[in-house]
Amino acid sequence: AYYATCRYGKMLLIGKFKRDRDDLRKRQKCVVRTERGREVAELLTSFQPIPEDMSTEAMGTVLRRVNEEDHKTAQTLEKENHPREIGFFKEQIKDLQLPMKLLEVDHILGSERIIFYFASETRVDFRELVRRLAGEYRTRIELKQIGARDQARLVGDVGHCGQELCCRSHLKDLGGITMDMAKVQKHTADPTKITGRCGKLLCCLRYEYSGYKESRKMLPPRGSDVLTKDGPGRVVQQNLLLREVVIELDGGGDRVVMKAAEIEGAPKRVAGCTGCATRKKVPEIRTQVRKKIEKDTMVRSMTSDPPEFRRVAKVSQIPVGESLPVIANSVPIALFNLEGTFHATQGDCPHQGGALGGSKLDGNHIVCPLHKWRFDCESGAYMSVGTGSLRKYEVKVDGEDILIKI
Repeated sequence: AYYATCRYGKMLLIGKFKRDRDDLRKRQKCVVRTERGREVAELLTSFQPIPEDMSTEAMGTVLRRVNEEDHKTAQTLEKENHPREIGFFKEQIKDLQLPMKLLEVDHILGSERIIFYFASETRVDFRELVRRLAGEYRTRIELKQIGARDQARLVGDVGHCGQELCCRSHLKDLGGITMDMAKVQKHTADPTKITGRCGKLLCCLRYEYSGYKESRKMLPPRGSDVLTKDGPGRVVQQNLLLREVVIELDGGGDRVVMKAAEIEGAPKRVAGCTGCATRKKVPEIRTQVRKKIEKDTMVRSMTSDPPEFRRVAKVSQIPVGESLPVIANSVPIALFNLEGTFHATQGDCPHQGGALGGSKLDGNHIVCPLHKWRFDCESGAYMSVGTGSLRKYEVKVDGEDILIKI
């Protein structure tokens, strides 16, 4: 059996669907069976074999590819039934004097049910309305009251950027947006500039918030006294995106731009961290990394080896462009194969202790799996932020054996 992810319905719902064969391809239209009935859906992914540990109880079923008859039925529902259903609904809410606004009608392909999406500022007793709708269409009727964000997803088009609204194109987990996200990124306080079609704060404020927040923790706050190579001064401005500060020097009042690592008085690096709030957890994380390496690898230091070099791996264990986590003299180390030359660095990232071994190189860069910090494989130098370098170890190849000096 196979499964794929599909998008269906006027609300662009996402779900996993199973099928006995993988004869359909990504972006094709198909007919699926959901808990609501038979619907037209779009395949977002190719079919993959269902893993043994994956439950299929909540999955829908892909019935077939959309044929000519399905296409005609969908066209009829949209061009003929849809306007009549909207008109009849508006007539009834006017007759019943209900405080609600119809937003969209979703008539399921198999006509198992009709879903009416509406907005209202208060709770609405629509039991009589449902009875009238059921009597008119002789099928199951659902009325769903939705909020401002879902309303924008349903009827919105483009945002301030000129692109299709994120909630319509790709963003499914809207999450929470706060004013602090706009303040940290130094956006204008003008509500017309930071609110979307729904009248709420822009969802895209969340995209880079974590990076700005981390940069703010690394840089000295405005008004703090620092010491630079040009003399003492005071921080008057921060550039969180470039991780720089503007310093007004004492005396002449000249202003200079410097990185956090070039000044004194910035958050001190503790156990290799650059000043983030989680630095106290680094030793604990390193212990966890060491235990994981010991569990996942069979490599151990050998007491019979020479006192300086420790045999840790075989050449065949590390293909070009890849790495291997090893233990030498009880120390976690990451071993890399850079174009046939082997390099060894400390096994954990100096930021938050992410394991550096076990992943592929990006060119000649080592990339931490936690926060994507980059380091030069040959020198160990920091490439993402500040100055400094990873701890390096001398490597020697003896036939098929790789030895590290430690």
